[in-house]
Amino acid sequence: MPEIIEETSQEQFYIPENIYASAIRIVYFDSLSKIAPENQKERYNLQKADALLYAGRTKEAIEILERLWAASKKSALRYQLDANEEEKIGPLLAVAYMRLGEQQNCIHHHNASASCIVPIDPEGYHQAPEGSKKAIELYEHFLSQNSRDYNSRWLLNIAYMTLGEYPDGVPEKWLIPESVFESEYPLMKFEDIAPKLGLNVNDLSGGSIVDDFNNDNLLDVLVSSWFPSGKINFFINDGKGGFIEKTSAAGLKEVQGGLNMLQTDYNNDGFIDVLILRGAWMEKLGKHPNSLLRNNGDNTFSDVTIEAGLLSFHPTQTATWADFDNDGWIDLFIGNESGTDNVHPSEFYRNNGDGTFSDQTSSSGLSVSNEEESYFVKGVTSGDYNNDGWMDIYVSTLHSSRNLLFINQGKTSKGKIQFREEGAQRGLEEKISSFPTWSFDYNNDGWVDIFVAGYRRSTFYNIVPDIVSDYLKEPNRAETMRLYQNNKGSFTDVSSEVGLNKIGYAMGANYGDLDNDGFPDIYLSTGEVSFESIIPNRVFRNDSGEKFQDVTTAGGLGHVQKGHAVSFSDIDNDGDQDIQVVMGGAYEGDNFFNSVYLNPYQDENHWITLKLEGIKANRAAIGSKIEVTVIEDGKAFTIFHTISSGGSFGASTLRAQIGLGKASEVKEVKIKWAGSGTTQVFTDLQMNTFYRITENKPEAEMLDLQPISFVTPISR
Repeated sequence: MPEIIEETSQEQFYIPENIYASAIRIVYFDSLSKIAPENQKERYNLQKADALLYAGRTKEAIEILERLWAASKKSALRYQLDANEEEKIGPLLAVAYMRLGEQQNCIHHHNASASCIVPIDPEGYHQAPEGSKKAIELYEHFLSQNSRDYNSRWLLNIAYMTLGEYPDGVPEKWLIPESVFESEYPLMKFEDIAPKLGLNVNDLSGGSIVDDFNNDNLLDVLVSSWFPSGKINFFINDGKGGFIEKTSAAGLKEVQGGLNMLQTDYNNDGFIDVLILRGAWMEKLGKHPNSLLRNNGDNTFSDVTIEAGLLSFHPTQTATWADFDNDGWIDLFIGNESGTDNVHPSEFYRNNGDGTFSDQTSSSGLSVSNEEESYFVKGVTSGDYNNDGWMDIYVSTLHSSRNLLFINQGKTSKGKIQFREEGAQRGLEEKISSFPTWSFDYNNDGWVDIFVAGYRRSTFYNIVPDIVSDYLKEPNRAETMRLYQNNKGSFTDVSSEVGLNKIGYAMGANYGDLDNDGFPDIYLSTGEVSFESIIPNRVFRNDSGEKFQDVTTAGGLGHVQKGHAVSFSDIDNDGDQDIQVVMGGAYEGDNFFNSVYLNPYQDENHWITLKLEGIKANRAAIGSKIEVTVIEDGKAFTIFHTISSGGSFGASTLRAQIGLGKASEVKEVKIKWAGSGTTQVFTDLQMNTFYRITENKPEAEMLDLQPISFVTPISR
C-alpha cells in the first residue's frame, strides 16, 4: 500500500494542475515567467505570488505583490494583465499581510487559550503588529471605494481585534458591533489544553479519532493530515496525565495522508480498527486509495486494504460503518464524489466475517451515482430511521442536488441486502447543498433525527460576505443548516423553529453533550480553503430539545482558523465530554495547531458511561440503542443514545457518554443490541459511574476509573 499511495500521489497530486500543490506551482510559474514575452511575465509573477502565499512563503509573496500593487496604482500593468487579474492584486496583498500577522503571532507565538479565538482576548493580541497594520490600511482603502465590501469590512474588524483596538478603533461606519458575537446562553468557558498534553499537532486539515485502541479504558488520540506526505500521529493515553506519541512504534510511519478517519471493529476481535479516506475535492485528480488499518492488539497496526478487498480509487472523505444485514459483522458504505463527466459511484461492502469484504454495491441498490445522474457526496450517516431494526443511510450532497435517504428493506429470499431510496416520500425532497451530517435523537423521543450543515455561498469568492450578512441579520443566499425531525419514519424541517436557520458553513462537525444535561449539542468546524475565510467555529447548545442556542463566545470556542475533524470524548475520565478539533486548511501554508477543549462541567450535572461489547451483535456494538430512564423532580425521563462515532467528519469515541442532568437516580437502562435483536434491562446502575456491559451477561461490570489530572506532555 505505501508504494501504491506514493505512485498515486506523484501522478495525481504533485503536479502543476493541482491547485493545492503550491510548492510545485511556484516552480512552474517561475519557469514560465522566465521564458514568457515581456508583456506576459507579470501574469505569471502574479500566479507565482499566489502560490507563494498559499505555500506559506508569505514574505516572498508580499515582495512580488507590493511591486505589482505599486505598478497597478500607476496604471503600468494595463497591457500586461486583464481587469480581473489586476483586481486581484490588492485583496491578495491584504490577505498576505493578514496571514503574515497570523504566522508571526498565532503560530510562532501560539497562545492556545487566546490566539485566534473571537473575540480576541488581550493575551491573544499581536505582539508583532506589522501584518495587521498593513492589512488595515488596505482594507480601509477598499472600503472607501466600496462601503458594501463585506469581505474587507469583516477582515478590517478582525485586524483591529488582533491589535486590541476593537471596537473603539474601528471607524464607526465599518464597525461590526460587539453585540453580534454575544452568546444566547452563559455556557461555562472551555480551556484549550492541547499544548499541555502534547496534542497540539501543527499540521493541515485531516481526520481525528479519540477512542480506546489498547483496551485499557483510557482514551487515545489518532489524527491525520490530508496531504499525501502528511503524517499520521498516534498518541497513547498513559493514565497519569500525559500522552505518549507511538506513531513509529505502532507501524504508522509509512501510513501517510488522509482527510478523514473512522473507527470500527471490522473483525470482531475486540480491538478498534481504522479506515482512512482520501481523494476528496480533487475531482479528476482524486483517484486515491483508502486504507483499512487492522489493530493487531499490541499497539501496532497493519494496512490490510488489499487483502480485505477494499482497494479502490475514488475521491472521498466520507463513509459509515454499520451492520446493515444484521449478521453480527460490520459492513461499510463509502460516499464518493461525482461530477457530470467524472462519475464515481458510491460503494457498499458486505463483511464476509473472515476479514474480507464483498462489493455488493449494485445488488444492494446503493450505487448512488451513474452516467445519467451523479452526486457529489460529502457526508453519509446511518441510523434506524423507521425503528424496524434495520440500519438505513442518509447521503449529503453538494451542488444543490437532492440529498438521499436509503431505507433498508432487509434481505431478499436469496439473502441479499436491499435498499430503496425514499427521501421524497419521507419529507426529504428539498434540493440543498450540504456537507457534514449525522443522526441523533435531539429531542429524546425515541426516533432518530437528521442534522446536515449547509455548504453553499452566494456568488461571492468566499463565504465571508454571507457570514457578515448573517451576523447583521441581513438577507443572503447562502445555504443554512437543516434539522429534520423524525416523525415516526417521516421527516419535517424544524430548523427555523429551533433556531438553526443560520449559516453553518462547516467542514468538520460533530455532536456531544456540552453540559451533561442529556440533550446533544452541536460543534461546527467552519471554513473553506480561501485564506480570507477567517470565520469562527460555531457551537450551539440544545435547550431541552426545544431550541438551539449559540454559545460560541461564552464557551471560548470561536476559533477562526480552519476547522476540520471534531471528536467528543471524556478524555480525562471525569464524566463530561471534552472536544478534540483538528485545525488547519488545505493548502501547504495553511497549517495550524489542533485543539483539545477541556470541559468544565464535571461537577454540574450527573452522567453515566457505558462501554458495550456485542456477542451476537457486532463486537463494537455500533448501531445498538441505549435508553436511560432517570428520575428528575419526581418524574421519569428517558434519554436515548445510539452507539456511533457521531458526525461524518470526525470520530467521537464509541464509548457511550450520557449526561443525566439533575436526575436523582437511574431508574432503568435498556440496551437494544444492533443486529442480534437482543434486549437487556438493568435496574441497579448508579449515576456518575463507568460500566462495561456485555451482551447477554445479566450483570453490568462496574469499572473503577479515576479522573485524570493532566500534566505536561511526556516525551519518550
